[in-house]
Amino acid sequence: MNSKLKKLLILFPFLYLLHDLEEIITVEKFLNTYSNIIPFQVTTGEFALAFTMLWILASIGCFKAYAGRSFFRMHPTTYLAFLVPGILLANGIGHLFQWIFFKDYVPGIVTTVFIIFPYFFLTMKSLITEKLLTFKRFLSYFIVGFILQAPLALVAHFISKLTFTVLFS
Repeated sequence: MNSKLKKLLILFPFLYLLHDLEEIITVEKFLNTYSNIIPFQVTTGEFALAFTMLWILASIGCFKAYAGRSFFRMHPTTYLAFLVPGILLANGIGHLFQWIFFKDYVPGIVTTVFIIFPYFFLTMKSLITEKLLTFKRFLSYFIVGFILQAPLALVAHFISKLTFTVLFS
């Protein structure tokens, strides 16, 4: 993996953190405001714990890939190519659809527009220029990531809610 891709890889945890901080700060109020539409409630603490678990997992993968080691049996380049379109872009597009649906601010939309999308385009340009990613593979990673995103988030939220119940009941 070349040094530009390594820089993009090591930048991911920081950018993901900024994006989710926006969500953490605003999600509880947003869900309360739209409780008549969204039948899901989460506290700021529960959301922060769920995000932290996912962030740690993604960050471990980034650091392992940066060191040239596989993560979940994915070669470092494959990990970056899956992580960015499969997880990050899919998440960003989800925020964009929510913003269109609600016609109002949704948690994560600001960092999606100003951080997620530019980082995605820069990373994809680098992967495609280096001939490390084809459009067909990009599309497959995007679809798999879009599908896996919801179950991963739900599992993280379930564990978080369970943890809060056990610790604070």
